[in-house]
Amino acid sequence: MKASNDNNRKRLKLVVSDFHLGAGHRNSDGSINILEDFFHDREFIEFINYFSSGEYENADVELIINGDFFNLLMIDFEEVEPEIVTERVALRRMRKIMKGHLATINAMKYFQSLPFKNLSFVMGNHDPGILFPSVQDLIREYCGKDVRFFLDSYEFDGIYVEHGNQYEVANAFDRKQYFLTKGLAEPVLNQPWGTYFLVHVVNTIKRDKHHFDKVLPFSTYMRWLIVYDLRFSLKIFWMIIRFFFISRFKNDPRRNTSLRQTLSILLEAPVFPDLDEAAERILMTRDDIRTVIFGHNHRPAFREVAPGKLYINTGTWNEMTHLELDRIGNRLMCTFAFIEFIDNQAQASLRVWKGRRRLSVEADVA
Repeated sequence: MKASNDNNRKRLKLVVSDFHLGAGHRNSDGSINILEDFFHDREFIEFINYFSSGEYENADVELIINGDFFNLLMIDFEEVEPEIVTERVALRRMRKIMKGHLATINAMKYFQSLPFKNLSFVMGNHDPGILFPSVQDLIREYCGKDVRFFLDSYEFDGIYVEHGNQYEVANAFDRKQYFLTKGLAEPVLNQPWGTYFLVHVVNTIKRDKHHFDKVLPFSTYMRWLIVYDLRFSLKIFWMIIRFFFISRFKNDPRRNTSLRQTLSILLEAPVFPDLDEAAERILMTRDDIRTVIFGHNHRPAFREVAPGKLYINTGTWNEMTHLELDRIGNRLMCTFAFIEFIDNQAQASLRVWKGRRRLSVEADVA
């Protein structure tokens, strides 16, 4: 990490998450890639350039990508058994993502090449391919040799950064066994149950309803479908029931899901979990932590849990459809955590990037 010994140098850290970069906006035949979630390369490049020039040119700036930057779960409908991720599969998908968003990747590499500018990745449930050292090497090849990776969490100056998927049964990894090897020719990622569900159910539904996984709250959306599109909602329920039975009784050494885990997932239910309780638990049991920063659930949040104890969720830079009355409609909020150091004390806030002309403003997510 390129550090500065100048105590007078401006210092800040920026945290973003959940971009879900895929193989690009178009398929090889020119058709729209409905598995692509990220369409705001220009805005992010502008964001990167702003915080590495002007008043920040000589500042010590670290850009922290808090999980799910790359969507390594599935990038092509033609893939056979896309949930089975080996090192070769992860490398092939990562190369496609790099080429599909080359302008963004080049901007990150330029940022990381500048003095006192650093780039770090925290793993999420959509980009577990970075568990393979060769995938990390490939990212460094494209984004800069000094890129750092954090597979669990990243802590500094009273700030705790973690993606958040570990607090949801469906998307939690077994951190004691990231890889399955028994009876296999090569190691396979030990994917959480939610990965199989996304690949075989959610992505199949997206063929008909491209926005299916971009609606909040999801429970309201399902009730809406039952009332206004009963046939399609019944189709969804049938797909879910069929998937549960197949995933539970299919014997495959490359998959690892127990009955207990399946029942826990059924009871937990929500697609976009509330992470407030998990954040509060960390804040109230760790005297050394003053701010917890999550991503994962695509819901930007700024909460004061207790005096001097903050929870921030960085949301997503994907456009979401909101069904809540106070924010109904399609919304794009390019939210990020802004951490500045005043008298060597980290002070965190949630901001929304509005572009160079309007810069950023404090986020209103109440």
